[in-house]
Amino acid sequence: MADRTSGEQQIDGRSTRWDEHKAQRQVELVDAAVALIEEEGARFRVQRLAERVGQSRSVLYRHFKDRATLDELIRRRVVESFMRGMEPTLTFEGTIEESVERVVGAHLDWVSQHPRLYAYMGVGDHAMGDGSLVADTKTAIALMLSERFGDVVKALGVPQAPIRSVAVGIVGFVDTAVNQWVRDPEREVSEEELRAMLCRSVWAVLEATLRDLGVELSPQQRVADLEGA
Repeated sequence: MADRTSGEQQIDGRSTRWDEHKAQRQVELVDAAVALIEEEGARFRVQRLAERVGQSRSVLYRHFKDRATLDELIRRRVVESFMRGMEPTLTFEGTIEESVERVVGAHLDWVSQHPRLYAYMGVGDHAMGDGSLVADTKTAIALMLSERFGDVVKALGVPQAPIRSVAVGIVGFVDTAVNQWVRDPEREVSEEELRAMLCRSVWAVLEATLRDLGVELSPQQRVADLEGA
């Protein structure tokens, strides 16, 4: 009995080590797929990934259920990359104007630096809605923004405000505008002009919302001073 128990523990240990190895290998393959998309474009082929990592397609697919599973893991990695670029900007440091410019700029900067990854999110069978960033990601950003903005509004003496709806609208507007600009072969504005237009538009929405709540603010006011009001 003791020997059988010991053998079962050894088998379980080997199984665990294999699962860990497989998971690590899967991460490496997804990283390789992301790098391939960055270099060669959104419509990458699994055969090119297999060639890149020095494996056959059949061996590569041992790490994934199917192509859809691979694509989903790539999408998650793209979203993680985008969120790493966005999260540090959602702090509302400096003036209101600087805060808006920082958030909008981070979105545009990431898209400019990773145009093929952004395009991948809207390719063919693997498209996510209208090709803009995944809905759950936009919602997460909107919720983070609404939480911070809600703290400011409460500090100004407004306990109830439609902050979440406004934040969702702003994030959706910015993402849709950027998505259209990226896809437009004849861009009517430069990147800097788009950045300035988006910042003006976001501030206009915020200003109108605050005015309806009986609050008048200058974009030059520091957020920290408002929270301490």
